[in-house]
Amino acid sequence: MGELAEDLFLRLSPELVEEVFFRLPPDEPACLAQASAVCKPWRRILADVGFRRRYRKFHGTPPVLGLFQRGDWLFRKGSRFVPTSALFPAQPDHPDWLPMDCRHGRALFDRTWDKSVLMVLDPLTGHQRLVSSPYTHSVSFSAAVFCAGAAQGCDHHGCQGGHFRLAVVTTNNVQEVTSGWLYSSETRVWSDLTSLHHPNLRFTNLAAPSVLVGDALYFNLGGIIECQLGTLCLSMFEKPIDGKGTLMATQGGLLGFAAVVDAANLTLWSREAGPKGAMGWAKLRIIDLEALLPVDAMSLTLEFRRISGIAEGTQIIFVIARAGSYMVDLESGRVRPVSCLCRKIFPYMSFYIPAMEAACAGQEH
Repeated sequence: MGELAEDLFLRLSPELVEEVFFRLPPDEPACLAQASAVCKPWRRILADVGFRRRYRKFHGTPPVLGLFQRGDWLFRKGSRFVPTSALFPAQPDHPDWLPMDCRHGRALFDRTWDKSVLMVLDPLTGHQRLVSSPYTHSVSFSAAVFCAGAAQGCDHHGCQGGHFRLAVVTTNNVQEVTSGWLYSSETRVWSDLTSLHHPNLRFTNLAAPSVLVGDALYFNLGGIIECQLGTLCLSMFEKPIDGKGTLMATQGGLLGFAAVVDAANLTLWSREAGPKGAMGWAKLRIIDLEALLPVDAMSLTLEFRRISGIAEGTQIIFVIARAGSYMVDLESGRVRPVSCLCRKIFPYMSFYIPAMEAACAGQEH
């Protein structure tokens, strides 16, 4: 097989071979690993840094490689990692850490028993960095991790491993104030964001995943908090409906919201300008979960029909049903069971090319 492949390589230009490799699915790293094992010329192409950059640019949004899950009834605290792709590096469970966010090749955790420390993890390399939190008292809060160039238009094709930023938003229901901080890994300093006063508005105690849309972060803490990364300003507006739901980005690059309504209908909204220019929520789609999910997945109890996570930059959401969690592609309609656990999910998205990762580490492959 190796001799035949090498003979084929000699007949084809490297540019044509690259075009073939570009079309190997990024959510199945085993395909690229198998191609790198065929012959040395193919391995050299896959190990080239320029190919990695072009491969990421070709596919754009990185695939979901695994899921960080909060503790459940069996695993009572901390988090566990469930890979969704073959060959992904093994990840240990983190019983002392709760997942808060995943973005741009990094995962963010806070300590289960000490909220004064955050951990930023690179799941590909296992590298961890501890960061002191800007708050020490118990309040409702949410946190986000993102690359340092997010506000400057980074395409995120190769920013993993570089500098990152953290955003933390906290709410105090007694003082009726929301505060925020922004951290830079380059300066190792927290900057204060503007504060908001919100009388008579109750916020949830459960941290929800953030969403990055353009140069703004959005947090769902009962009301929706907008954090403008350029101006460091906070603002607030209402959700389209009361109750549980999840922020997401629409296919058009706008802020979206998704919630399970009337027990079986997944409803999607988009925040956009109305006829008179005022921003508001517009209903986009209603999806019948009973027609989408397997028959044995549905439960008679509404509590077990809700959204447990989103894959940012895609139309992929994670839905909890009686039989566990399902990954649902709203664009293609494909449904895939991913876990028997019914807990909040933080998808880890990144490009992983084993041959290239080994080359970057200075190892022979």
